[in-house]
Amino acid sequence: MNSSSVIGKILIEGNLVLKSPLLIGDGAGETADNFRDVHVLKNRRGKPFIPGTSLCGVLCDWLESVSPAWTTKIFGDTDEMQSSIQVEDIALEGGEVIARDGVRIDGVTGTGVDGGKYDFEVVERGAEGALRLLINLRGVHVSKNFVGEKNYSLDEITDAIALMLGRLRDGIRLGALTSKGFGLVAAEKLTASLYDFRDANDVAAWLTDSKPAHAIQPSEAGTAASPKDFIVEANFRFNSSFIIRNYDVDALDKAKNISAVSLKSRKDFVIPGTSLKGVLRHRAEYIFAKLGLDSKILNGLMGNSTPDKKIKSRFIVAESYVAPENFSEVEHTRNKIDRFTGGTLQGTLFTTKPAYQKNLEPTFKLHFEIRDASDAEAGLAIFLLRDLWLGRVALGGEKSVGRGTVSGLSAEINFRSKIYKLSANGKVIGGDKSELENFAAAMKNFAGGDGK
Repeated sequence: MNSSSVIGKILIEGNLVLKSPLLIGDGAGETADNFRDVHVLKNRRGKPFIPGTSLCGVLCDWLESVSPAWTTKIFGDTDEMQSSIQVEDIALEGGEVIARDGVRIDGVTGTGVDGGKYDFEVVERGAEGALRLLINLRGVHVSKNFVGEKNYSLDEITDAIALMLGRLRDGIRLGALTSKGFGLVAAEKLTASLYDFRDANDVAAWLTDSKPAHAIQPSEAGTAASPKDFIVEANFRFNSSFIIRNYDVDALDKAKNISAVSLKSRKDFVIPGTSLKGVLRHRAEYIFAKLGLDSKILNGLMGNSTPDKKIKSRFIVAESYVAPENFSEVEHTRNKIDRFTGGTLQGTLFTTKPAYQKNLEPTFKLHFEIRDASDAEAGLAIFLLRDLWLGRVALGGEKSVGRGTVSGLSAEINFRSKIYKLSANGKVIGGDKSELENFAAAMKNFAGGDGK
């Protein structure tokens, strides 16, 4: 046996389920048949799918961060090592294609940038597809030097695959806008069959498309977030009402001249990651302005894109889904007011349909995190959480009439292997309060631009 000898196979199968909307674009842009700025990638049968290249790239990048010694042996390199893994495209069943939109906000005025309106297609959460990965085991994958043809171990490669299984089970992010909550997928009904060709029964099982005696189980180790990541999980309720405008109203609402309803994801109201991150970035710019800091420093944290350079965001938010049971949608008809005369503008009567909270129960979870956070960046995250908690930041539209303010009910912060817990009154009931205060105080170090 040499390093290229085939010594077995590992077959990974399961269902990959979208836990949040997915955007993998086809690169076509607006066309005569589709006016959206970005279209979902579809196969020749018109079904959205996840290219094997997308999944392979994300898994390779992740494995490099947790087990770099095995990255080249599994995924190959551009110089001399051929990839050992085959990843099939994943056709998505139940893949409803919906439209989302957004607008670029001026950080100073808080209003939309001229020409900054855009819209795009996404595959709605809940879609799923068959996952299939095949790894060809060769001599290069044995754990140690062997004596004879069969005296070797596959423990190290199976440990690396167990880590990958754990990551697939817990979820990875694919496609575009992943820092804004899109592209979260997780594997269900996951199996990994090990065909060890030293065993004649495994050879027969492979040739007859049967299950072998050996299976690899997902690992619990190595799938948790890095202790360097500052992670916030918080529960909130709305103080009164909110609306994330959706202008694609159904026939019944259109007959009532309703111009906008609250955006939904399936049956749930949704606070899009694009909206949430936009709000938090705008608030961060406001905080920087108050502290006399240059808001351009935020580009290194929250990302920035210019024709010449792109900076990847380390500030990650998740979409929030709000169960409709605790809300009532109420039609509101209003007039636009002339700011100079105080009178109504002719022909500007409009009706929207915001959602009102019925009780004081927690209604949505908020998740945001900063990858590889410094003390100063952790302090910024604490200020952002505080301002949301106290209702100083509103979510969604019609803020001028009091919609979208929230109150914090509980929160858990994870950072550097420590956990801090907050109660409804904002009191720290778990962890060292002084450490959180030190992070907040470190905000002044942003002035030096290093954030350390």
